[in-house]
Amino acid sequence: MSCILRAYGDNFDVNSFAAATGLVIDSLWVKGEMRFPGSATIQTINDSSGVRAVASEAEFSELPRQIEDTTEFLRKHHDAIGKLTSYPGVEGAVLDFGVDIYPPGWASFTFPPELLSLAGSLGVSLCLSVYPTERERDADA
Repeated sequence: MSCILRAYGDNFDVNSFAAATGLVIDSLWVKGEMRFPGSATIQTINDSSGVRAVASEAEFSELPRQIEDTTEFLRKHHDAIGKLTSYPGVEGAVLDFGVDIYPPGWASFTFPPELLSLAGSLGVSLCLSVYPTERERDADA
């Protein structure tokens, strides 16, 4: 999953929202609960509550497809996302695009005006999470 919509807030009742929304919620977390409940080594506590929904399942190497999928996701779920961003307790929402980058470690990424306009009209920020990748390792897979 390369583009995820996340919404979060200290006082966001994620269970009530999840029960009432038409959005498919991929996962959620609750403030005060363990971040990784099955982990014996990571004992981090969630400092907010939130939900995640998949906007695009395109691979990290397919940013243009992620953008197309996410633009369609915003069009299709415009009203539901608007309800999410205005839901009591929601402090922010972000579309997080995951992409890979090859050495030497620089790249340029451009988002089209329609995506920016749709996200902005809903109060959703854009994030680009870049993961370094080595071509040799990819070729071995």
